[in-house]
Order: sequence, then C-alpha cells, then structure tokens
Amino acid sequence: MTDSTLPGSQPAAVLEWRVHLARRHPLRVTVAALFVVATAGVAYLIWLHPLVAAVAGFLVLSAVAEFLFPISYRIGPDGVWCRNFLSVRYLRWGDVRRCYRDAQGIKLSPLSRRSRLEAYRGIYLWLGEDAAAVEDAVRGYLEGDGAS
Repeated sequence: MTDSTLPGSQPAAVLEWRVHLARRHPLRVTVAALFVVATAGVAYLIWLHPLVAAVAGFLVLSAVAEFLFPISYRIGPDGVWCRNFLSVRYLRWGDVRRCYRDAQGIKLSPLSRRSRLEAYRGIYLWLGEDAAAVEDAVRGYLEGDGAS
C-alpha cells in the first residue's frame, strides 16, 4: 500500500496489486492456448484466408485474456481500476450499488440487485496474497472512511 498526495488535498490510501490466474492453474494454460490455436486453424481451413484465421484466434484469445494475462488492480479515493490485456475498466465508488465477497474475490457492481447483466457490469477483484488489505480498503471507501 502506498500513499499519494495531490496538491491541496489530504493523503489518500492507494492499494495496487496484480493477479495472474494462469499461474494458479498451469495445466489450463495449455488447454486455453490449444483452443486459441485450434480455433484459428479451423477458421483457416473453412475460409482459406490467414486474416480470418488471425481474427478468429484473436477473438478467442480476448475471451480468455483474463485467465491468460496478469490483471492489475488499483484502488484509490476516486474508484477502482482494472487492467488486463487490451482492457481497462474503471468504477467510481459513487457508482457502486452492491458489493459482495465470494471464495475467490470481491464483486463491485453498479446494479442495485442481482441480474444476468451483473457478469458484464462492474469489476471483479480477484484476491491475491493481500486479501485482508483489499477487503479493508474496499470497506473503507464504501463506508466513506477512505474518501477524500
């Protein structure tokens, strides 16, 4: 955890961490990589065009990117940032309507009740070695203790 200070404001706690899901399940990396290559190969066999094969492989790679590539998180006084592969997501604390924890992490949702859309909205914080610090930071910001 680090502290950052903006001119004219009080120090605000900032927490940053990375999670690499592929390191937790190395055998699944091989399966995912083979699936990406197989998809590109099948697309090439069907359309006989390398660009189509590359696009098909890229689309499947994007679908499994959260698993294959490291996810970087940053919790600060304004909200939560999540970066992975080509994706950057941000959620302001004021937009969080629901927060719940499961065995793997914490879901911050902008939806006020459960919905099928919840899987595509908000940010899921995969917990790493510093799970207690992440929980404390989220609780503090949601309760207003860490807000600037």
